[in-house]
Amino acid sequence: MTANNMSQLEKMLMSQMKKAMSVAAEKMKADVYEQTASFYTSGNPKVYIRTGALGDTPRITPITSSGKSISYEVYLDQSHSYTTGTWDMPTVMENAEVGGGGILGKPGFWQRSERNFQKTLDSVMRSFFR
Repeated sequence: MTANNMSQLEKMLMSQMKKAMSVAAEKMKADVYEQTASFYTSGNPKVYIRTGALGDTPRITPITSSGKSISYEVYLDQSHSYTTGTWDMPTVMENAEVGGGGILGKPGFWQRSERNFQKTLDSVMRSFFR
């Protein structure tokens, strides 16, 4: 496809950009799933029973565009409600991330995910815009 003017070129670029961002979002979500799953590879709690709820929290928002801007968010869903105990999901996540509160697991899952986001975006953009 060939653009005959700037408007057509911008439309073509935005279309490709949306496709690329969609791929990047899914890859980032998959990475967060991998990182939260890795949390469970360290430690074996004896005081509490693991629910696995943290591993089910990765989410992405739909791709949105406005003008020449395209965006989405990658996040951890904090809406899970535990049936026992006094901690809510945000408290569990905060402590699990830093290895605190007596929660056993491999901390730093969100920090590792965030470090990978830019690499993922760069790689996907390179593959769409050669």
